[in-house]
Amino acid sequence: MTKSMANGLLLLASVFWGSGFVAIKIVLDAHASSGFINFFRGVIFVVLAFMLFHRNILKMTRLEFKIGLIAGLLNFGGYMTQTIGLLYTTPSDNAFISSTYVVMIPIIAWIVFHKKIPVKSVISLLFCLLGMAVLTGVLNRAFTFNLGDVYSLICALFYAGSIVYLGYGAKIADVSVIAFMLAAVQAAGGFVFFLPGGVGQFAAVNWSVALWPLIYVGVICSFVGQTLQILAQKHTTATSAGLIMMLEGVFGSIFSIIFGYDHLTAHLFFGGLFITLSLILMEVDLQHFPSGLHRHSHSKSGM
Repeated sequence: MTKSMANGLLLLASVFWGSGFVAIKIVLDAHASSGFINFFRGVIFVVLAFMLFHRNILKMTRLEFKIGLIAGLLNFGGYMTQTIGLLYTTPSDNAFISSTYVVMIPIIAWIVFHKKIPVKSVISLLFCLLGMAVLTGVLNRAFTFNLGDVYSLICALFYAGSIVYLGYGAKIADVSVIAFMLAAVQAAGGFVFFLPGGVGQFAAVNWSVALWPLIYVGVICSFVGQTLQILAQKHTTATSAGLIMMLEGVFGSIFSIIFGYDHLTAHLFFGGLFITLSLILMEVDLQHFPSGLHRHSHSKSGM
């Protein structure tokens, strides 16, 4: 698999995750708690992963268990802190601060794995952050830092750590085993947060509305999306993965408009444009341009 193919898989995963925003919104409106949603989708993820990959899972090594457990805890930590942050801050501030994981990824990779940060990556990341700032509208009002924003910043750290760690772990472990471990941690963590509410939460859910969106989130967003992510990160860089996965928010806005939850605005258009430009810049090989200019200037001086 080439890096371009891997990035294409990450783009497809981002489309799935973006559609998940609408599905989860429907489930929340049907009176399901965030802990229950995470538990339910985790159980579906676990069952499907074991059904399809049980031969590899039963041969899991101690190293693969460790890698999967750490990746799963980082991934679940990001999900829960982002959800908790939404209780204390606005969705736009939550989305923008959480998205700063794209800046943290190359920094963490540099600190932990001594990976150099290319100049074009820095420029791409700045374009991406500008796009998120425009998309969420945080530039148009006074910005104050509160408890929800602290949770959102912790969420960004979790997500950055998860992407960097998967970029390392996915290369030396079986994809199906890591996917199963992510599912197991998600299901167990969701159950811990769901448990305090008791079994009575089942009765409160409007199952005629919630069931199919829940199944969609479990099968497509969790099982398919996260398996694609782990597979793709074997063949691309953590920085590229982070930038592409940020499109989840853009696709989420597009699906929200399609299903009537939101309206197309200049913020969405130009914010999405800046983020798309940052991805294009990340994938363009800039080394060809200076060499071409150098040859051109050399031929002129020879004349």
